[in-house]
Amino acid sequence: MSIAQNPLLGPMKKSMGNFTVYTLNGMNIVRSKAFKIKDPKSKKQLNVRARITALGKEYRYLSPILSLGFPENSEHKSPQNMFVAANFSTAFELMDEVPVLRYPLMVIAKGSLPEVVVTDVAMDSQGITIGYDVSAMFTDITATDEIIACMMLKSYSLQIVRQILGFGTTGTVFLKFKDKEDEEVACCYVFVRSGDGTKTSNSVFVEVKE
Repeated sequence: MSIAQNPLLGPMKKSMGNFTVYTLNGMNIVRSKAFKIKDPKSKKQLNVRARITALGKEYRYLSPILSLGFPENSEHKSPQNMFVAANFSTAFELMDEVPVLRYPLMVIAKGSLPEVVVTDVAMDSQGITIGYDVSAMFTDITATDEIIACMMLKSYSLQIVRQILGFGTTGTVFLKFKDKEDEEVACCYVFVRSGDGTKTSNSVFVEVKE
């Protein structure tokens, strides 16, 4: 960018070639534009773009649960940035050199608490019941901590349940189908979040067999 102050030329505006000129505070401002925009498409760059695009799509639908799943070390970082960072390298499989997102590899929460152990899973026409065991984190949790479960249907409808753990280390959490509208489950996860909202466990993918 350059600034031109020439009484012979007076105020200037519009573009010519790769230059754009306008007047600001009595000065002529000249900006140059690139003649040719560089957009190389190497395999590595296409791989990166495919991963970013896939994770961006998932974020649009999962953002309500992702806002709960990444509280740790989040200063100056958005849930979206932390979700992408947590999954960029590990949530994909290569098929014909193209990265494909896999829900069992994806995490929707990442933190320092021990992971929940899923003991059993049952699905009927009403919803999904998940049995859990958090005894491995007994010394790390309190009665005010909560277990959070979510499922996303293939229609991208999202269901979230937040349940206080209390003093028990085992229990169940129920995810209810809404109006039996296309109960094809795309993915399901559980994790623990501390009562003060400062810590979580890594999310655990729940395999649902229809």
